[in-house]
Amino acid sequence: MRYGRQTPTFEDVGDYESSRGAEAVELFEGYGVRFIPAQRYEMELYLAKNWAGECAAITIALSRPRQNGKSYAARFYALWCAFVEGKSVLYSAHNGSTTRKFFKLMVDFIEGHEDFARKLKPNGRGVYRAKGAEGIYLADGTVIEFSTRTNSGARGGTYEIIVVDEAQQLTADEYEAIKPTTIATDSGDPQMIYLGTPPGPKCPGTVFREMHDKAHDGTGTAWWLEWAADEVGDPADRERWYETNPMMGYRIREHVMADAAGTMAADSFAREYLGWWPVTVGADVEHVMDADTWGACETDEPPEDGLMTVGVKFSPDGSRGSLSVCMRPMDEGFHVLRGPAYVELVETRSLGRGVGWFADWIAARKDKISAIAIDGRSGSGVLIQKLIDAKVKKLAIVTPSVIDVATANAMILDAARERIVTHYGQEQLTDAMTRCAKRKVGQDGFGFEDTEEGDATVAESCALAYWQAMTTKRRAGRKCRVG
Repeated sequence: MRYGRQTPTFEDVGDYESSRGAEAVELFEGYGVRFIPAQRYEMELYLAKNWAGECAAITIALSRPRQNGKSYAARFYALWCAFVEGKSVLYSAHNGSTTRKFFKLMVDFIEGHEDFARKLKPNGRGVYRAKGAEGIYLADGTVIEFSTRTNSGARGGTYEIIVVDEAQQLTADEYEAIKPTTIATDSGDPQMIYLGTPPGPKCPGTVFREMHDKAHDGTGTAWWLEWAADEVGDPADRERWYETNPMMGYRIREHVMADAAGTMAADSFAREYLGWWPVTVGADVEHVMDADTWGACETDEPPEDGLMTVGVKFSPDGSRGSLSVCMRPMDEGFHVLRGPAYVELVETRSLGRGVGWFADWIAARKDKISAIAIDGRSGSGVLIQKLIDAKVKKLAIVTPSVIDVATANAMILDAARERIVTHYGQEQLTDAMTRCAKRKVGQDGFGFEDTEEGDATVAESCALAYWQAMTTKRRAGRKCRVG
């Protein structure tokens, strides 16, 4: 059996005098708990001490792809701190479901082992199960409390250990609410553990990103552990699966990764399953297209009709999607004419209510549309099924590969440079085309990356529509208008 890499692909860890990590692992393994080598290493660092017997690192952060047991060692570290060292612990997560799951796993372990259960407050007062206010209370006054940041923030007590799960979502305001609860600890030896994955393009959190950047530029004080690919690369490259996922062979199987690699956008797969951190957007970010190039393609006279194609792009996090169209001039005999194609953003929509709007818009024009390109794992399958149910011809629906997406982006960039594509000067489309960052797609291709100023779904939906207009062999039954 082959297993994933057990040592970080990157780490910034300081010196320490000793650690009780091995002792803690031995204790819990005596109760049937099993740690993989990467988790044993985490326990060693969490319990590392300096020459004075204090925590060697006040802050430790762990970045790892999803489904790789980030919180597993932290769970037993919290139990060790409370039940062995008498330290009060706060566990904080962004989502209530994550908080409740962590609480239940800890309670199940405690109640399943008498050595731990007998240390709880007597008469049923040791476990408080009220939703949103869960807690574990020991007879000696030590607590493990649980907080969902989106609902309640910190619990208001004083804690020596804070575990911050889903750290990529942690905002500066939430950090400022949690951090002071460790300042006045009785022991004077506080510690915060951050567990997270690389943040998505619309993730509101900034704290975890700043930790990552400081660790990599050598200016951080936190200890940082990371399993991550250094580029989007080829999603089908199995060597990178094992390089960045320590749970490969233990909990993650190759066929599961292969399915994800074949159904997700390359950048989304790299971030979620390979731990890839997109380049921080800043003044020196590389853009796909300059404003002058795109501005020179603006027209006041868009075509009234022609061959019509549609591009739909869903964001990797499933929060939104954009629909764009491309019109290519045709004569009365449905022959494509010379002259520039025209692209237009129809709308960007939240997926909070599903993909119904996209399906309705396309279905209402199904007899006029020659091809529909749909990209993005979140929403694509549902939209395609809705279109088929609405009698949209299957041959008109295109699901682009990674290479196709890179080709579409290259084609619209080349068309803008040659001035053989036009647009109406829509502000949202212009911002997307000229202010999105450039990201790597596949071996040699590129794509659009979200920034504060530009929405990549807008740019790539437009590129997909243009790509189909220039390559499809289908002809709808009649010419059509954008509206």
